[in-house]
Parts: sequence; C-alpha cells; structure tokens
Amino acid sequence: MRRIMSQTGMNYIQMLLVLVLAGILGALVVPYLTGQEQEEIRTLSRERAAMLVDAEFTYYRTHGEFTMEIDSLKTILGDPDVYIDPLNEQGFVIGVVNQGQDFSISSDADSSIRIVTEDRWEELQQAQLAWAAYQEEIRERSRGGDR
Repeated sequence: MRRIMSQTGMNYIQMLLVLVLAGILGALVVPYLTGQEQEEIRTLSRERAAMLVDAEFTYYRTHGEFTMEIDSLKTILGDPDVYIDPLNEQGFVIGVVNQGQDFSISSDADSSIRIVTEDRWEELQQAQLAWAAYQEEIRERSRGGDR
C-alpha cells in the first residue's frame, strides 16, 4: 500500500525556516524601534529645556535676573510637565550664577542636553534692553505720581 501525502500543508523544515526568518527580522526591527523611541524622548527633553530657557528670559525681562525657583517659572509656563526631564523622570537642573545674570539648564540623564547663557547672547541682550525699558517705565510712572 502506498501512503498518500498531502501537498497542502507545511512540513517541519518549512515551518522552521519561517520561524528563523521571523526571528531574524524581529532581531533587526526591535532595536530600530527602541532607538526611535529613545530619540523621541531625547527630542522631548530638548524641547522642554528650551521652554524653560524661554521662561527664564521672560522672568529676566521683568525681574532683571534669572531664577532657580521652579515656582517662579511655573507662573510663566503653567505646564507642570515642562519641569520634568522625560529621560529620568526628575526635574531639570537649573543653575544661576553671577548675581542672577547667568544661568544653565541641563539634564542629569544626558550630558548633551545643556543650555547656558552664552548659547543665547542675542536673546540675553534683548532681555537686558527690555529690563532697562521696564525699569524706565516704572521710574516714569513714579515721577508722574509725585506731581
């Protein structure tokens, strides 16, 4: 008697070949997708640091100095998530030196994410001019009130 073999199914070697190919494909795709996710998180971290820098300059325009106080910056931005670095779920490091005239904002998780006053000289000059104009406006108002 002859055995009749079905030609419609897969044999074990074909199944093994499919599994090996799927494994190789998975080994190539998963690290790529994970790398994309990490880069998106780094980009978000850079964007948040830039938002904090903008808030620092806004604060400077009305106070004449930069601040390390997150609560002071919260009044400007309002979004509580801005202060959290998505790379390590902790706050950004904000440093102020030179009697409030220089600042740095950085991430503990990624040393490449660091913004200092020198990176934004033009913006600093504009903020200093705005501060001087604000002070002059206050002096003019107080002189007007003395008369």
